[in-house]
Amino acid sequence: MLLIEVGHTFGVPVGIAGQLTTASSILAITFALLMAIASVRYNHRTLLVCGLVLYVMSASFSYFAGSFYLLMIFFSLSGIATAMVYPMINALIGELLPIDRRTSAIGWTMAGMALTYLAGALTTSVLASVSGWRMALLLIVTPITLLTLVLVYLGTPRIQSHTKSTMSLRDYFGGYAEILKNKSALACLLGTILGLATWNLYLIYGASFWRQVYGLSRGFISVLLVTLSLSYVLGSLLTGRFTEKLGRKSLSALSLVLLGALTLVAFSAPFAWLSICISIASSFFAGTMGSVSTSLTLEQLPSYKGTMMSIHSAATSMGIMTAAILGGVILLLSTYNVFGFVMGAIGIIGSLIFFLYTVDPTQTKVR
Repeated sequence: MLLIEVGHTFGVPVGIAGQLTTASSILAITFALLMAIASVRYNHRTLLVCGLVLYVMSASFSYFAGSFYLLMIFFSLSGIATAMVYPMINALIGELLPIDRRTSAIGWTMAGMALTYLAGALTTSVLASVSGWRMALLLIVTPITLLTLVLVYLGTPRIQSHTKSTMSLRDYFGGYAEILKNKSALACLLGTILGLATWNLYLIYGASFWRQVYGLSRGFISVLLVTLSLSYVLGSLLTGRFTEKLGRKSLSALSLVLLGALTLVAFSAPFAWLSICISIASSFFAGTMGSVSTSLTLEQLPSYKGTMMSIHSAATSMGIMTAAILGGVILLLSTYNVFGFVMGAIGIIGSLIFFLYTVDPTQTKVR
């Protein structure tokens, strides 16, 4: 929501300011691959706590950044944090809950993320108006993360990710080998990249699009982001019920094809309210897609949940980076309409990959 203000502070266009997400995603991808190894050896809760601490450091250092390049470096720490936090959350769900409760639990975590985004949307506009984007970043990220640290420390049991005191290279890299041999697991990862690329069009450039194309105010955008978050939450929370009727695979494909098709229209709508209404519907299907595809990926390799979720985190970051890079390039060379068309088409391709090449191991034995 504040990319325009960040750009004005450092004298860069929105397309360049959006590359903060690219830098963060590069580190997120790199460290997610390392986390796939670390999760075999180290306690999942400990890794989760370390990631949350990095979020606080990223927000604090970004507050003091004196140049765009320093901001990019400090903001990128959040990419490392993401690589540690999200896969460990899902791995813990896989360890602590039975299969029939995991999809709903993942839906609740996705809803929690959206509610955090909602809280940020409610306060960002006010804080930015009073004290600038720096203080908005610091006062939103830090207190929420510190509260999460306390809750994780008090409420999450310790679960060892390994059973051997000494481990060989084969033990560490066995998960990688299993993923590379599993066509369905690879398809889940590719579908995730394309699906998250489509959804992050809204998260990274949506606010700037509505402000620049339709002239909507920052205050109105903050209300709109609240609505989008609530729609995403609803889609996430209903994922468990939809999954019972359609299954993980079919629901992943269906929710993503609808997200892609709606995106084609949302960023070329002739007037603001049509774009807004379509974006609200897109948020609903994004919430469903994010939850059910994560659940489908989690079940691919039961013996390597931490590794699978770490690679899934890398795929998620690659999706985010794809949206940021394509957005920056297309906005420098063309328009939001072209960007929306490209990302919508990418989402539809991702849905076909889920439908044609994935298998739900809880319903059918993976070949």
